[in-house]
Amino acid sequence: MKLYDVIRKGQTEEQPPTPPHTFVPTELVHKKRKHLLFFGIILAALVALYIAGLNLNRATIFIKERSIPFSLEKTVIELPHEIQSDSERLSFQTMTVTTDIKREIFGSELTQVTGKAKGTAVFFNEYSKTAQTIKTGTSLTGSNGKKYTTQQTINIPGYTIDAKKKKIPGTTSAVSVIAVETGSGSNSEGLSFTVTSFSGTKKTQLYARSAGALSGGEAGMRHTVSDAERPALMESLKTQLTERLKRETRAQIPEHLITYPDLQFVSIDTDSLKLEGEGIKFAAQIKGTMVSYLIPRKLFESAIAKEVLSDKEYKTVSIPGLASLTVTPESAIPANPQTLPEVISIRISGSGTIITKAPISTVQESLLGSKRRSFDSIMGTFPEIAGARFRLFPFWSPFFPKQDKHIKVNIE
Repeated sequence: MKLYDVIRKGQTEEQPPTPPHTFVPTELVHKKRKHLLFFGIILAALVALYIAGLNLNRATIFIKERSIPFSLEKTVIELPHEIQSDSERLSFQTMTVTTDIKREIFGSELTQVTGKAKGTAVFFNEYSKTAQTIKTGTSLTGSNGKKYTTQQTINIPGYTIDAKKKKIPGTTSAVSVIAVETGSGSNSEGLSFTVTSFSGTKKTQLYARSAGALSGGEAGMRHTVSDAERPALMESLKTQLTERLKRETRAQIPEHLITYPDLQFVSIDTDSLKLEGEGIKFAAQIKGTMVSYLIPRKLFESAIAKEVLSDKEYKTVSIPGLASLTVTPESAIPANPQTLPEVISIRISGSGTIITKAPISTVQESLLGSKRRSFDSIMGTFPEIAGARFRLFPFWSPFFPKQDKHIKVNIE
């Protein structure tokens, strides 16, 4: 054997055998790729949903406000009139309601009656640029031909000329006038007057007009109520009128104000009541006025809370049974709205429950973007809140929304 053949044989024996080729089907490769793609899509969707949940989350807060029972026994509070106080201080204001009732009644007796028509008139001066004087008792002639007289002395200012050279007559406030004769013939729904003693230009340029109707003129026999029946009838009319005044006043009191029976005063004009008529059945009309002292509801609730709660001061409270408390004047209060005092004192008695109102906007602001595990500690900073819970959407969100419009607060 040649040397070359020996070398080739040795090299051939040292090389390892070539492994057999492994065949992988194409379908199996595609199946694995599909599985990877499917799980990738699911994972991407979960990540996108989680991120969207963080940015689009919503929260609903359920709050239980604190209820505190209280009792007052003749507690006195002073209230200045609203014009003497600022809007944040407890004060009072008044409301006056005037109304009348008319009822058909029967007259059991006949009586002789006389009366003169009365009313008011406004005077006009187109006669002179200087003031003109009309004295008490000056005779006037009405457009109905009847005579009347003035009940007071008046000065009528002179006329003026405006920019367009138009004459502006001087005028007076309404003055009282009365008919000279008795009887219904002097009654009128409206009249113009001339001064009886004037003539010529002065008669036409210095004149008067009635301010409303002239009434009260009558003469003859009338049916009337007997003296025995009068007291009971008067009491019945007063009761009916008082009930109407209460109803009309109650309907006109704004929701943010409150009053109490002992802070309302009724005045009935019995002088205007005439229990007589031409026929046996006639209408009786009576007028009255109710003056109510009104208190701002929210400020009154806060003032009561300050009286009974010494441990903490709550910014806003409500007292559901506020109207059931007994509130009376500590001293006399004028029933005449023209003579109102600068300050009144009221005495409060009774019991109820104070509800501490949670500051909704502040609660929302405190939760903006905060962690959900901080909820209890944040709610603990509000003394008005007795308990609270929340609901987040999506439920896995670790934070509260970053916009207050996405946080809804419900009071339980």
